[in-house]
Amino acid sequence: MNKPYFILTLIFLSALFFSCTETSENEDGKLIDFGFESSRLNFAVKKDATLPFNCKNAKLMDAIELYVNGEKYKEWSNPSSTSFEVNVNLNLGVYSMELRGYQKNKLISADGRNLIVNAAEKPLELIYDLKASHPHNSTHFTQGYEFHNGKLFESTGNPNNDGSTKIAELNEKTGSSIREKGQPNPIFGEGITILGSNIYQVSWQNQKCFVYDLNTFEMDTMFIYQGEGWGLCNDGESIIMSNGTHELVYRDPLSFKIIKRVSVHTDKGVVTNLNEIEYHNDRVYANVWMSEQRRQQDPDVDLTKIMEINPKNGSVTGILDIKGLVQKSNKKGVPNGIAYRKSSNTFWLTGKYWNEVYEVQINTKSIQGAR
Repeated sequence: MNKPYFILTLIFLSALFFSCTETSENEDGKLIDFGFESSRLNFAVKKDATLPFNCKNAKLMDAIELYVNGEKYKEWSNPSSTSFEVNVNLNLGVYSMELRGYQKNKLISADGRNLIVNAAEKPLELIYDLKASHPHNSTHFTQGYEFHNGKLFESTGNPNNDGSTKIAELNEKTGSSIREKGQPNPIFGEGITILGSNIYQVSWQNQKCFVYDLNTFEMDTMFIYQGEGWGLCNDGESIIMSNGTHELVYRDPLSFKIIKRVSVHTDKGVVTNLNEIEYHNDRVYANVWMSEQRRQQDPDVDLTKIMEINPKNGSVTGILDIKGLVQKSNKKGVPNGIAYRKSSNTFWLTGKYWNEVYEVQINTKSIQGAR
């Protein structure tokens, strides 16, 4: 998304290692306080891995406790060792964690950081075969792209504040609109998805989801939500929404209320800036937006990559490099459009103001790339 959006930048570390350093004294004059290096705010571990930490003066404590998101996760009573391990049986995500030390039932030390639980396996390196190129309307600031019952639909944004937000049914042979429905300023349109007889279109910072009748393009209703809206897709039952963070948000199509959130990770870190999304064959395919405000923890993730995500657990199962298509396009930037076409078993990929759509077949049986 070519727009400002504030998120917390997470510093990725490839391994987790707590160290209890000697920074203060107990009543016997022994140094026992927990202390992390001030710059090490975030620590990462792979799912189901063992979390180790050391505390030189642990034997002076009656108990050590590990809290995750404010809930006690593990306790060690009367520790006899300075080395500790705990199995991390947590879903992928970013958690607050805190170590607490007690002596005579009194809390004498505590320190906390962020715990990042990443995918256990590295993604596959996906490849594509370019089958064809098709015209795309180069005046469309593409935000959503989807086939439904063999027909192609698109939603656009409003970067110049000229009332260019709309939904459109397209002639796939020419890229021109068969029919359109617009929104007035200052609405900034984002992703669309079609479920049943409804077209859902979210807006960027207007916190509104517009629901149109598929047959008439008339607006049936409007939902209000909190935060930003970026991309939309659906799994046949729930609406799945991206909001520029590392989360996929499942929503009820009848109320737009949140059902659940799924945090998206590779084996190296969270994948933030999830943008336009498409659902196919139990996977979510996502464009990624990138700017200086939004650092990726995984260096393999950037604007020219499409993420293949298992939405059940948030793990990135594959990464598709479309740099060649970005360089081929007239705009050479901001890919933002993924539409699966069932009749040809291909994906149609485009971008903001691009004059072409690239029809590709993705090899989902690729070997793992070197990472």
